Amino acid sequence: MLSGSGEIRPICRRCRKEVVANAGPFGVFEQMHYTCFHYEFEHPGDPDIECTAGGCPAAGISFDSVHGRLGPVEIAAASDTAVPAILALKGLHLDVSQDSGRWVARLGQARFVADDPVALLGLVKLAETRRPWRATDSEIDDVLAEFDL
Repeated sequence: MLSGSGEIRPICRRCRKEVVANAGPFGVFEQMHYTCFHYEFEHPGDPDIECTAGGCPAAGISFDSVHGRLGPVEIAAASDTAVPAILALKGLHLDVSQDSGRWVARLGQARFVADDPVALLGLVKLAETRRPWRATDSEIDDVLAEFDL
């Protein structure tokens, strides 16, 4: 199909729409959008339920907002939070171990190291929710102005 700029864009053989964002790997995905390919060949069952394939387009579709997921809870970091933190890490399919007194969690090429399981879980959440996880100089300045760190 001809785009507005005059270039020819491939057409997905599943949904019959233009492939724009991932036109480069078009052939890799059997001449489909990645999402169409995923649902055609990789995703078992209900398409609205996240599967175990990495990058599943349904990821998060069945989750409530953070507010809904947290609900009314009060937790303070103490000795009774270590075991639930380890179980949460394992529930996220991370390999958890201890190395020279430090806690280590691994998943694929990701590696997290902390002094305790709760801090380890915090690092995983940091990497999950912030990309890149590091703060910019201006973000650092803003936070240091607000908090005594």
